[in-house]
Amino acid sequence: MLNVKSIISSVYKDVTSHWKHPAPGNFVSYKELINLALGGMGNQLTMQLIWQMGLSAGNTLFGSTIGIRPLHLQYMLTFQTILNVVFFFIRAYIVDNTRTKWGRFRPYIAFAGIPLALLAIIFVFLPFQTMSYNEKFICVFVFAITISMGQPMFTDTYSELQTVITPNSEERAKVLSINSLIYSFAPTLTGLFIPILSNLTGGYTNINTYRYVLAPISLLGLGLNFFTAFGCKERVVTSSTYVQKVGIIEGSFMILKNKHWWIRQIASVIGFLETATGVFFSWIYIYSVQDMTAYGILNTVMGTASGIAMAITPFLLKKLGNKKLLIYHNLLNVIFCFILMFTFKSPTIMFIIMYLNTLVNGLSLVYNQVMHSEVKDYQQYICGYRMDFVFGLAGMITMPITLLSGYVIPYVYECFGLTKNYDILYDPSVRNSLFLVLCILSIIGATLNLIPFCFYSMSKEKHQNIIRVLRYRALFDDFESGDFNAEIIKNGVEAVRSALELYSSPVPDLKKLKENIKSSKGEEKRLARKEYEKAKSFAADQAEVGIFMDEFNKFDTRIWRHKVESARKLISNDVTALADIDHSIISDARKMPKGSKEERALRKYYINQAKAIVKAGKLIQKNYPNGVLKPDEDKLKAAYALPDNTRSENKFKNAQIKAIEGEFDLYYKTIAPYAAAQKLVHSYENRVNVMDWAESHYDEACEIIRQKEEEEEKQKSSQKNHVAGRRSK
Repeated sequence: MLNVKSIISSVYKDVTSHWKHPAPGNFVSYKELINLALGGMGNQLTMQLIWQMGLSAGNTLFGSTIGIRPLHLQYMLTFQTILNVVFFFIRAYIVDNTRTKWGRFRPYIAFAGIPLALLAIIFVFLPFQTMSYNEKFICVFVFAITISMGQPMFTDTYSELQTVITPNSEERAKVLSINSLIYSFAPTLTGLFIPILSNLTGGYTNINTYRYVLAPISLLGLGLNFFTAFGCKERVVTSSTYVQKVGIIEGSFMILKNKHWWIRQIASVIGFLETATGVFFSWIYIYSVQDMTAYGILNTVMGTASGIAMAITPFLLKKLGNKKLLIYHNLLNVIFCFILMFTFKSPTIMFIIMYLNTLVNGLSLVYNQVMHSEVKDYQQYICGYRMDFVFGLAGMITMPITLLSGYVIPYVYECFGLTKNYDILYDPSVRNSLFLVLCILSIIGATLNLIPFCFYSMSKEKHQNIIRVLRYRALFDDFESGDFNAEIIKNGVEAVRSALELYSSPVPDLKKLKENIKSSKGEEKRLARKEYEKAKSFAADQAEVGIFMDEFNKFDTRIWRHKVESARKLISNDVTALADIDHSIISDARKMPKGSKEERALRKYYINQAKAIVKAGKLIQKNYPNGVLKPDEDKLKAAYALPDNTRSENKFKNAQIKAIEGEFDLYYKTIAPYAAAQKLVHSYENRVNVMDWAESHYDEACEIIRQKEEEEEKQKSSQKNHVAGRRSK
């Protein structure tokens, strides 16, 4: 009892102490976390009707209610997937060029859900009862495709915001877990009341359920999205100055070199059958038990499984790490699907098994987002660019396989007679035979999904050092540009200090500490175990600090000295000289020796550099026939400094920034190898000065941050007092 009181007291103290300002080392306050969660609830509520319009063979609205064949739905999905390639470029261009004082993602979180919800509501009120099959087909096709094209602007921007709300991996897991727990309250309520209310409108096979139950709920969620849109921040580890952008196509090819991304991509492609049993729970209660009140209650109970999973995931991640947790999750999926094969005929036993399976699957709601964020940070680490929406385009490389595999489940459905009439599912013999096949397919899918992740190696410690590297690089960018960003200096200095301390510390003797546990008793044993766990964690961090030290000491290696010397030769001439370099430099680079690993690495570097130089020469002739002229950086700084207090001011500022950054984009795209060589030489020459500069400004940066927080607190307090004063009048 005392322990429970102590935990509650500790949690209360932590929340009240860090309600407006995050704890040291963290970035997200509890107030911001609540704003994120409220927006998540809004997202979930808004999507209640929109989700019903997702093209899939098992869609109840399109299939059972309106009467579209599963294979025809799959044809639509195929067309949607192909069309999505074109729309991806449009969405990526729009989002990547969004510049507001609220960031890139938050404006879409606030407003993109409104047209989606309205389109979905218009659709369900169409007079389907008087339409022919072809007319129904056209309506489903037009509305479903239109909604699917705009949906990522609403849902993906919320997901992407979660990946950039903090650069701290451990804090990110905590934020995602707490956020998921809070916003899952919305689907928990809808999971209870929608099935119960659907009894009044004829159930899920009746269009009135979608008109008079789901439509009002979607409208209800729109207002909650503003909490996230205007109450959260986007935090990306980059320099504070202009950052050269990477093209969508070029960025996609860079992502193809990301081994961690490939593992996740392959797993999703070959594990597509894993969710084949996802229809069991709803179909059992719609076509077998036929009790929607019981379904609503059990659906709510089922929701608690995800809640439990979200609550325990951060602890499991801390204990096991991403890889082990994911492997255990997939192993349990195989086991539960196997048990389900023999128990689905009993609704009670089936519910218990599916509850446990839902609990296990709920772990992925948190760790998948954490892994996605880590993969994006790793991409920035290996290529130097921050990319978000480009990952979606790169993923389309597996689109042909995804399209073909998507026909498997619809084909199975139609083999069992599910075409325009789903009423055959009321027949136990048909239903049970179909469910048995779906169980077998799920077991195959879960097993295949498990295999690639045996090769996943991104640990919490590795990611922590990747973030250290990114913060260290940001120091170089700001030092060379002459800008002063307090947060970059503070975070960069602390990253270097902690890494050097780890590297220089003695390696803990874990064997001896383990022996101390065995030889001690009582309180001494508890303290010895605590000391061992602390040392074990330290040793794990220390084992991966080499990632940062390789970056910190890279100019001491022969390969990097070669690169610096090559870069110096390149920039010894004017940039316009790139247009006159002979194309034979590519063949010369290919003739370089490749006997050792080091020689192969250098040969690859020189080949890539030669190709980039030849390409730059062509672009110079095309874009700057009268000589290369660098845009004025002062104009860009002046554009960033423009006021944006009103809508017209914000519009003018964004237009100015966009125009000037367009000039910079063209310039840096044209002289890419020259700019890279300049940056490399400057980094080499400043490798000592940059840390001296950062250390000398560290105390000043800390003081600026402290004063900024105090000023923000005063402004908020003043605004509250002003509002309270107006109300009292």
